[in-house]
Amino acid sequence: MPQRKSEIHMHSIFSDGEFSPAQLIDIAQKNDVTILSLTDHDTFDGIPDFLKAAEGTSIEAFPGIEITVKFHDFNIHLLAYFKDYESIKPELLSRVKDMTETRERRMRELIERVNAVIPEKFRDTIEFDNVKKAAEGVLARPHLAREMVRLGIVSSTNQAFERYLVKYNVQRENLDAATAISLVRQSKGVPVMAHPGERSYSLICPDKGRKKENAPVLLEELKEMGLLGLECHYPYQERMGTVQYFIDLANKFDMIVTGSRDFHGFYNHQQVNIFGTTKMEPVFHEQFQSVWDN
Repeated sequence: MPQRKSEIHMHSIFSDGEFSPAQLIDIAQKNDVTILSLTDHDTFDGIPDFLKAAEGTSIEAFPGIEITVKFHDFNIHLLAYFKDYESIKPELLSRVKDMTETRERRMRELIERVNAVIPEKFRDTIEFDNVKKAAEGVLARPHLAREMVRLGIVSSTNQAFERYLVKYNVQRENLDAATAISLVRQSKGVPVMAHPGERSYSLICPDKGRKKENAPVLLEELKEMGLLGLECHYPYQERMGTVQYFIDLANKFDMIVTGSRDFHGFYNHQQVNIFGTTKMEPVFHEQFQSVWDN
């Protein structure tokens, strides 16, 4: 029997992805992907379109989100998966809406900082409304980078990050991990730690002093908060040869093993042919269902 394909960590135009939710459903159909979740950053806004587009297809689509949360003195990304839109509790919906507003405030401040340091002839040409218009959804730095390319301030989005958007970034106060996990669990959702071995927003980041040997201790703490899964199959972890390490770690703490491409489209230099190519059987889907139904 051929392996069922899944893509449960992906982004649409409602955060920092290239495609609309309906286009992602089309891509999934072309790539024979049948298990799908949309996990935009800090927003559920694309979910209704996503679920509607999946109706009448052979795709099992369910709501998701990727939330940036504070854990100790650093940030991690928390994925969360829900049975359906109705099961997401009002408190979680309202906290997520607050995050959208926080992102807008942060973007205004970042634009102000960047406008002050770009070459003289471009000063004050970056306008919040133009960045927001291009975003369609939750504002993120890639949207600002694209506006800077459009204005001719930089030649590529990479250059925007290298010269300005890392150095002048505005940190925001995020929801703490314990609160976020608790809100997800109250909605019978499945909280999963995203890309634990990726360089940023991860358990392991040697540059920031987060060493590999500390990962089990941190994961145990997150499990006590209610974390249920670990994203073990992930492009960076595959390149680094650490997939098995994370699978072993997940098994040690009796966690659900997930995997994905973290699909954004061209903003992450990804072609659509990689969509749904994670080499793993989607056992996690049954495990999610047992959490949703209990």
